[in-house]
Amino acid sequence: MITPTAYRGQHIGIFGLARSGRAAAESLVRAGVHVHAWDDTAAARSAVSADLDDLYALDFTALDGLVLAPGVPLTHPKPHPLVEKAQAAETPILSDFDLFEGARSTLPSHSVVGITGTNGKSTVTAMLAHVMAACGRPSCAAGNIGVGVMDVDPLDEGGVYVFEMSSFQLDITQHLRPDIAILLNITPDHLDRHGSMAGYVAAKARIFDRLSEDGLAIIGVDDAHGAKLYAGMQGQALALSTERAVDGYFTENGRIYRRDGDRTSDLGPSDVNPRMKGVHNQQNILAVWAAAHALGLEDADIRAAIAGFAGLAHRQQWVATIDGVTYVNDSKATNVDAALRALTAFSSVHWIAGGRAKGPLDADWGPALSGVRRAYLIGEAAPALAQAIEGTPADICASLDDAVIKATAAAQPGDTVLLSPACTAFDQFSDYERRGEAFVAAVRALEGPQP
Repeated sequence: MITPTAYRGQHIGIFGLARSGRAAAESLVRAGVHVHAWDDTAAARSAVSADLDDLYALDFTALDGLVLAPGVPLTHPKPHPLVEKAQAAETPILSDFDLFEGARSTLPSHSVVGITGTNGKSTVTAMLAHVMAACGRPSCAAGNIGVGVMDVDPLDEGGVYVFEMSSFQLDITQHLRPDIAILLNITPDHLDRHGSMAGYVAAKARIFDRLSEDGLAIIGVDDAHGAKLYAGMQGQALALSTERAVDGYFTENGRIYRRDGDRTSDLGPSDVNPRMKGVHNQQNILAVWAAAHALGLEDADIRAAIAGFAGLAHRQQWVATIDGVTYVNDSKATNVDAALRALTAFSSVHWIAGGRAKGPLDADWGPALSGVRRAYLIGEAAPALAQAIEGTPADICASLDDAVIKATAAAQPGDTVLLSPACTAFDQFSDYERRGEAFVAAVRALEGPQP
């Protein structure tokens, strides 16, 4: 566990005692901090060994900082009461990434990579940590990927901490200074939390706020927001593109290139990992390659390590091939853009989608739907999604299991049954992981009893 010694002797409040909050509380206690921990639920409070203190009743002028769980709203739809209380008392609001920064001076020499983007950040985080480890560098993946930042153990000399950072986390992070900051892409998402697209873009751009003078920004420029941010970095950034040649890393005619001024290097075929299908995964590979090379790895070693990356559960995860039909779990595709990316990666698709929509489901679905044989729509958003993809054959299904059964009955050898919902899971499941697990279970049931 990381110990943030810079906060020793201070009084720090912690609100929200789920995974990251519990780790923050324990690490602060180890560092000799006076912790005032609270959660609105009794079950969460009972799971924490730190001192509990009702923050609603506490005098915030006695606090040196308040660590917030990422889901606590700062501004929209309205500030949480404890946020307002902290602001009134001029109490700094912090994240667990800030606590990590408070420990860095005590850690062996290391690098920190921060990764954000609307889509792909979990894959890039996991892939980069895998590449570093496969090439002999100590590494870990933490943050929004599901491992508390303070829960990881200190890495040995030369280690690389790879942090996935959501817009919620970036909103409240004040002090973390990444050595490399990666922004993959920006498309509409979480607008209810950030108030507008401008607010969402501003939250994502915060990953560059404290980039050191010799730090490196790596930015996907295939969307207008990324291109604008890249233009403003004044030479401190590498670009990523799957559409055109750029100063940085790009794909062209099935190959990966790196361009630095007048020098362009051919890094080989872009299909380096056959499990990573689709243009979006090409961008993910470019981001990992750029960061790994900046961290001192050789191109041949990077290529071999990327080729060995198995991928992540719920991110275009191959589940099984049964009677010639392939089943793919992309439950993490909780917004329209993510589903569009998945649909363009496969052909002859029986598409399972739906759940609770994050926002309007209108999109330029046309090109992505060209390979969809039939859609099987579930959950609250099923009627709206059926209207959005009007013209594509679709069934509204009673459940995910029902959708799998119907898709299987219609699929032919060579087809793909793809769960890529374009919606959150919260109408029927506690999260996208549980939805993905339910899909996997339904597919396993098709295979019959296992030995």
